[in-house]
Amino acid sequence: MNLVKVKQSFYTLCEQNKVNDELMLNEDGRPCVLIIQLKYKGKIRDFVVPLRSNISPKTPRKQFKSLPPNPKTKPNHFHGIHYIKIFPIDKAYIDKYNVDGDPYYTTIQSILNREEPNIISDCQNYLIEVENGRKHFMTPNIDEILNVIDAQNEK
Repeated sequence: MNLVKVKQSFYTLCEQNKVNDELMLNEDGRPCVLIIQLKYKGKIRDFVVPLRSNISPKTPRKQFKSLPPNPKTKPNHFHGIHYIKIFPIDKAYIDKYNVDGDPYYTTIQSILNREEPNIISDCQNYLIEVENGRKHFMTPNIDEILNVIDAQNEK
């Protein structure tokens, strides 16, 4: 499991195809957690989940994996992997997020490595919820994003 950046070209493609609702903005190359090979509607796909700095204290704990706060995290809020913000991606739109020498992101990467099986399981379970019609209103439109990705790959 790695920290990655989603290229701006992906967000532009989604915006052009009007499937950018609920995608987290690509602020300064926002780090995402790369989770590969999750099953969605019977097919193995690549997914990413953006890290969020200010997850509300009212958010159910099953919706996110808490990580150490960063400087943008407000008091009483959480920084973490917010599973409901998961979206599909094609590897062509991914760059590695450079963590070399940054103690904070080295710690984050260590947590991701240790918690990888649990994070993958939680994300897969959420995708099953989405498949069964229980998608959170803040979840990006996974089906439409997949349609855009598949159309790009057919070109």
